[in-house]
Amino acid sequence: MMIAMKPRIRLDSWEPEYTAPAERLLQERAERQAQPLAADGPWRAKSEAREWSGPLIFVDGRFRSEAPLYLNEARALLVSMAVGAVALWPQQAHFLPKSFAVARYLLAPAGSWPLPHFTAAQDLRYQLVEAAGEYEDLRAAAMQLRQALEMKVGDELRGLYPDALILHDGPLHRISQAESLGRLGYAKTHHRAYLSEEHARLLSELAPAERTPVFTFLRGERRFYSWYLRLPLQPERPYAAAATLLRVETAAPQDEALRLADVSLGVFPRLASRPFRDPRAPQNLVPVAALERELGRLLGSPKLLRRRLLQYISEEAV
Repeated sequence: MMIAMKPRIRLDSWEPEYTAPAERLLQERAERQAQPLAADGPWRAKSEAREWSGPLIFVDGRFRSEAPLYLNEARALLVSMAVGAVALWPQQAHFLPKSFAVARYLLAPAGSWPLPHFTAAQDLRYQLVEAAGEYEDLRAAAMQLRQALEMKVGDELRGLYPDALILHDGPLHRISQAESLGRLGYAKTHHRAYLSEEHARLLSELAPAERTPVFTFLRGERRFYSWYLRLPLQPERPYAAAATLLRVETAAPQDEALRLADVSLGVFPRLASRPFRDPRAPQNLVPVAALERELGRLLGSPKLLRRRLLQYISEEAV
């Protein structure tokens, strides 16, 4: 008589109100399959770490959809976003106040709003940006604005701190090879897989502070170099193998990409968050969690802003 095996159950490490980092990791393939980089050796786990001698600067943004609107039956959306940076030097860490920026936008179809802005109060002004579509289309357009703002902040910081490693919380967008020097992007969530099924098997075998070899892929017509690494997580046993992965990328030249791959193992694992402190552990890195809290403070209370918007719209309707 055959004995039924008890199913093996593993959790994602993020709490359910957040987008799951392991979601669809091996189900969706990139349009152009990634290719392993032969210069980084055989396709097996790598653990060589390299220190970065200069400061580490993390750039991140917070995005908030504040109110879907209808302007003469046209669908529109009010959004707010804040972007900033936190720097880590030996024995110290602090925000970079000059890097902080808050932007508010009204995304609406062309001709639906007569002014270049939507002003609900003297200190609550939304810049008009023409965009059309359903709610998700408008939200996607807003996310592109956020990405552009984050890249702009990264560009400015790279000029101010040439010896720093600039780390973007998210993939790199609209960035040239020259702009990628000393700059990495990293993805906490994995909505599509870049590797073939054969190469993806290595992901579940990675130990904490190990990475895959570097692979290449195309985004548009630009070549990127990327790799996965595993972060430490305590306790590790209850969680799925994909729950502790980061995917790191750069558009820098090949030699620089290989160097940065080793640097990433000297940076990310030691900054991983822990579940008792952060519901998005371990990928939501400790300095980035602090930065997100500060950006949330700059955006203001969502309940208060919504109350002010409702008051303004009610008065306009009279």
